[in-house]
Amino acid sequence: MVRALGGRVLEEHLTKLQDALLDYYGALNTASMLPGQSVAEIPEKPEALVLYKRCKSTGLPLVEGGVSDQPHIWLEELSVIVSVEELHQQNLQLSQATE
Repeated sequence: MVRALGGRVLEEHLTKLQDALLDYYGALNTASMLPGQSVAEIPEKPEALVLYKRCKSTGLPLVEGGVSDQPHIWLEELSVIVSVEELHQQNLQLSQATE
């Protein structure tokens, strides 16, 4: 029972993270297509994305050891971030190709 509740809480957390990332990258896409858009209209970068970018910028592996050594929730967050970032990059490439 507790595991099921924890799974629902994790799923809600990841859904909120995905929504925040889609809002953030969606605003960036809109801003790139409409150069006059105010910076105030771009939502704050989600904290999980900030941490991910910091880790990635070091050039060090994001995780060490085996998968069983890694924090489960953090790996789930990374999965959501990477998938939304890839979607954003694809959208940028498509918009640049149509210009």
